Amino acid sequence: MNPHRKHGWNRKRGWKILLCVSGAVFLFTFMASQAFPGVFARFDDPARLGATIHVTVTNGFRIRWAEKSAATHPARLNLVFIHGTPGGAGIWAAQFQTLFTNANLIAYDRPGFGGSKPVRAQPHLQQQVDALMSLLPGITTNRVLLVGHSYGSPIALLAALEHPDKISGVLLIGGDLDPAQEKPWLLQYIFGWRVTSWFLPHALRQCNRELLTVRADLTEMQGQLPKLSVPVVMLHGDRDPLVPVENVAWLEQQLGAFGKTSLFSKIILPGVNHFIPWEHPAEVERALRRLNEMIARQTADGAPGWRASERCPHVIRLPVFGTKLPAIRECDRGSKL
Repeated sequence: MNPHRKHGWNRKRGWKILLCVSGAVFLFTFMASQAFPGVFARFDDPARLGATIHVTVTNGFRIRWAEKSAATHPARLNLVFIHGTPGGAGIWAAQFQTLFTNANLIAYDRPGFGGSKPVRAQPHLQQQVDALMSLLPGITTNRVLLVGHSYGSPIALLAALEHPDKISGVLLIGGDLDPAQEKPWLLQYIFGWRVTSWFLPHALRQCNRELLTVRADLTEMQGQLPKLSVPVVMLHGDRDPLVPVENVAWLEQQLGAFGKTSLFSKIILPGVNHFIPWEHPAEVERALRRLNEMIARQTADGAPGWRASERCPHVIRLPVFGTKLPAIRECDRGSKL
C-alpha cells in the first residue's frame, strides 16, 4: 500500500473517531443538561440560599454547608437537606426562602460536588453517609430530620438505618431505592471509562460515577431494611422520567414484609416530574407535616426504636414553611435526642 495513502487513511480514521467522541460528549451533555437543570449554571450554589455559609474539615472531608437559623432561639429542630446527583446545596433555595420560626435549616454540598472535598469522592452511598455523620456533631447534639432528593434519598435512608440515635425521621423526594430500577444508558458506561470521563464537566463526571455504582449499593442497603426504626415519608411524582415512581411501591412492599408499615407513608403527585423541591415546594411542606405527625405519634406511643427516656413531656410547636404543624415531642433541654 502506498505509505501516503495509508497515512491519509489513518488521519481520516482519527478524525472520524474524534467526531464520534465529540458527538457522544455533546449528546450526553445535552441529555444531562435537560435532565438536571443548573448543571452549568449557578443553580446549585449555596449563595442562592441567603444563608450563612460555613466550611467544616473533619475525618478527611472538607464540607461546605449553609445554615439558616430559626426566628425563635434556641431552635430545637434541625432539618438537613441532601441534594441529588449532580447538584449542590443551592437546589433547596425554595425551602430556605420560606419563614421558619422554630427550626434550623442546614444544606450542604456533598463530597464530590460544589465546595466540598474530596473532589473525586468515592462513588458510594456509605462514604456519603460517613461525610454526613462527620458533619452533624459540629451542628447539633439533637436528632435531626433528613430530607433527601433523588440520589440524596438513599443517603438519608441509609443514615437513618445506621444511626437511628441521631436521625428522627426521613423525607425521600423522588428517591431511587429499588436496585432493579437502576438501568444506566450505554453512554454512561462509555463515559465511565477513565479516559473518556475527562471529556465531561466535573459535576457530570462525578454524577456518572455515582449512578454506575448505585445499584450495588442499593442491593447492599436492602439487607438493612429490617433495622428501620424511624418514620419514612416518600414524596414522588408519577411522571418522573428519571426515577420511576415504582420505587415507592417497592419500598412499601419491602417494609411491609418486615412488619414496618407503621413507619411508612407515601404521597404520589399526579402529573409531576422529578424536580419537586423547586417546582412544587408546597408539596415538600405537606410531606414534612406528615413526617412530623408520624414522629409525634411514634414518640407518644413509645414505638420500637424510641427509648422510654425519650418520651418527654416537652412539646414544640413547629411552624414549618409558614404552616403550623402538629406538636413534636423532644427530650428536656440538655438531653440528647
